[in-house]
This record gives sequence, structure tokens and C-alpha cells, in this order.
Amino acid sequence: MEIILKTEKDTIEFAKKFSKQLKAGDVLLLDGDLGAGKTVFTKGLVLGLSGGKEIAISPTFTIVNEYNTTPKLYHFDFYRIKSEDELVAIGIEEYLFSDAICVVEWPERAPNILSMVKTKTVKILKVDGGRKIILNGEE
Repeated sequence: MEIILKTEKDTIEFAKKFSKQLKAGDVLLLDGDLGAGKTVFTKGLVLGLSGGKEIAISPTFTIVNEYNTTPKLYHFDFYRIKSEDELVAIGIEEYLFSDAICVVEWPERAPNILSMVKTKTVKILKVDGGRKIILNGEE
């Protein structure tokens, strides 16, 4: 499925609706260039799963943020990791094999670790006048 979204608000609203398709244990990979809208998409997911009670912020410097949504959501940003060993050190397997939803930005930086789990991918592309969202099934 592909959709063009014109504004940040449109992206958030789409992600809020999309969040209803996610279930405990899902691992969602967000694929897109810097500034494509991965964190904006995650904001919509968190708003949708929390009933508007939680606001997502980028975990660029913390690697992971935890949200008390239903089910719980872990938001990862692998942009600054130097090796997959850093993720092993924070216990990434416990997150990925939990009953939470895991949302991963920059998944290409941890291909070996992410190959251990079934994933769904959302590709976010900057296009004239907005963003193109491409939803892929499980990998």
C-alpha cells in the first residue's frame, strides 16, 4: 500500500489509524532518509496507542524511549550506534522478544539482530509536497 501525505498533521493522523493494526510483539522498521518523517510517524503511533496521553520524542541520544501505551511501545533510533554490540549491551533481545511493540528507526544499522525477528516495514520518502508512505508486510 502506498499513500501520499501532505502535512506533518496528515502523517500523524495516518499513523494514529495505522497503530490500531499493530499488536503486542510486533517489530516495525521505519525506513527513510534523515528528515523523512520517521519520528513524526512514531508520534502518531504513540498518540494512537495511548489515546493521546503520551507524546513521542526522538531517542537519538538515548537509543530507546519507552511509552506506556497499550500495548507498551519501545521506540529505537539506531542512527548513532557504531556496532550491533552496543545494542546487545542494552539488552536489545529482551525488547525485541517482549510483548511490546518495537519501532526501529535506522534498522539498516542492525541487520543481524533484526534478522532474528519477524518485522513489518514502513518506508517514508520525501516527495514534492509531502511524504510518501509505503507499507510492506512481514519480512
